[in-house]
Amino acid sequence: MQISIGKLAATGVAAATAMAVALPATAAMTTLKVSSCLARNHDQVEAYFATFHEPLNKMSEQTGLKLNYIGGPEVTPRQKQAAAVKRGLIDIINCPSAYYQTLVPEARVAGVNNVGPAELRKNGGFELLQEGWKKGLNARILGWGHWEASTFFIYTKFEPKTDTVTGIDLTGRKMRSTGLYNAFLKKMKATPVNISPGDVYAALERGVVDGLAWPEGSIAKYGWERFLKYKITPNFFHSTTMTIINLKKYNSLTQVQRDALDKQGLIFEKESNGILAAKSVEDNKKLAAAGIKDIDLTGDVGKAYLDTIYGAKWEANDKVKYKVDYKMLKDKVFRPGS
Repeated sequence: MQISIGKLAATGVAAATAMAVALPATAAMTTLKVSSCLARNHDQVEAYFATFHEPLNKMSEQTGLKLNYIGGPEVTPRQKQAAAVKRGLIDIINCPSAYYQTLVPEARVAGVNNVGPAELRKNGGFELLQEGWKKGLNARILGWGHWEASTFFIYTKFEPKTDTVTGIDLTGRKMRSTGLYNAFLKKMKATPVNISPGDVYAALERGVVDGLAWPEGSIAKYGWERFLKYKITPNFFHSTTMTIINLKKYNSLTQVQRDALDKQGLIFEKESNGILAAKSVEDNKKLAAAGIKDIDLTGDVGKAYLDTIYGAKWEANDKVKYKVDYKMLKDKVFRPGS
């Protein structure tokens, strides 16, 4: 069979056209470098992957956007990840904002706020937070994870003394801490020790710390229940963990890609709650099986405990210089008596 030169040329043009249509999806693929301040197997990081990272990668052919997890604190120390985002060395991090509050003073209100992300997006509080993250970190908040489900407790190796002024007396005790807890631990007369989660096991084992404040969950996953004896209730605070992106990188993306990130950020914000709640239930079962006892502070002692925790944190916050209107921000994020 003979094929004319004209037909060959037409076939070549058709093939080239098909390649031209197929290639842009690959050529235009944008890959974002992602890290986490907590270990990959931490409950909060697993919730991030399930509700943000993996769903976005599944739609990469449609968006031309791919997320590449480069590692957690074993690659970039948790205290340096936000600075890496600011410089554009990492594009996205999933990280408790308490780890970078020196760069973003507004991060100090996260956790101690009692108005959640959904309402903050309606009352203007989220816009103020975005302004703070932009000015302090050159970053944009994509989603505030598991705020409703992730709350905090104090865990100890010893049975603490109760106190009608501060709830519990931690005089002479060394407690693992971060910027989120320092103020109230000092009020309770403890010595805060700032160490990474990865070092907590050894610190508990060797007596470097006598306990810790920690969001509910992942205690048994790290084996800390081998040393801890008590869990103090009531719970307090809310999650400070946010997924944020370098603002310059965000602005360089296509509208489709930015919309996909923002939309998934909202999904992460909502759906991560159920994941964290379920994981906390499982962790608590393991703590109970290990013999960890709950100490439930009630009445005047319980009130003193919560008043100390919230009062000390806001007292410390009120002394800081902010990049946005602090009074307006505080009014948006916190309702006294709630």
